[in-house]
Amino acid sequence: MRVIHAVRLPGGEVVFDAPAAGEALAALRSGGLVVYPTDTLYGLGCDPSNASAVDRVFAVKARPRDLPIALALGSVEEIPRFAHMTALSSEFCAKHLPGPVTILLRATPAAPAPLVSKDGLLGIRVPDDTITRWIAKAFGPITTTSANRHAGAAPATCDEALQQLGDAADVYIDGGPTRHGKESTIVDLTGSSAKVIREGVLRREDL
Repeated sequence: MRVIHAVRLPGGEVVFDAPAAGEALAALRSGGLVVYPTDTLYGLGCDPSNASAVDRVFAVKARPRDLPIALALGSVEEIPRFAHMTALSSEFCAKHLPGPVTILLRATPAAPAPLVSKDGLLGIRVPDDTITRWIAKAFGPITTTSANRHAGAAPATCDEALQQLGDAADVYIDGGPTRHGKESTIVDLTGSSAKVIREGVLRREDL
C-alpha cells in the first residue's frame, strides 16, 4: 500500500512525485484499487472495464451488488460516448457539470459492462476536481464510489479513507480535505424531467 501526496497549485495544476504518480497509474492498469479525492468525498477507483477489479471494489466496500458503481469522467464532452444524451440531460449537464452531481442515463454499448445496472442505466460523475481530471486524462475513465465500507462514515480526507480500507486499496492519493465533504446528489435524467434520487451537496431547490 502506497500513499502519494499531491499538491494543487493556484492555477489548478496538480504536482506529484513522478515515480509515485506512475505507481498509481500502474496499479490501475494491473487491476489495482486507487483512492483519490473528488470535489465531494474520497473515491475508490479502478479500471471500469476490468470485471475482476470492479468485483474487488464491491468486496472491499462490502457493497451490495444491486447498488451499481458510477463512472468518473474527465469532461462533460465524454458523456455521449458512454450514455445516451437527451435535450434534458444536455441542458442539465451544461448547468451543473463539472460539479457534485451523479447523473443516471441510459448506457450506450461503449459503457463498461460491470457498471451498467440491470435496467441498462449508468451513473456518471464529472467531478470539479483537478486530481480526478488528471487521473482521467492520464489513465482514462475510472470507477467512482466513496472510499469507505458500505454505510461507513463518509471520507472527506485521505486518512479517513485509509482508516476504513487500509491495505485493501493499493494506492492512496492524498490531496487534502475535499471541497464539500459530503456525498454527491444523484439525479435520474432518463425521464421527461429531472428526478432527485438522493440529496447530497446540491439540494432539490438548487437544481
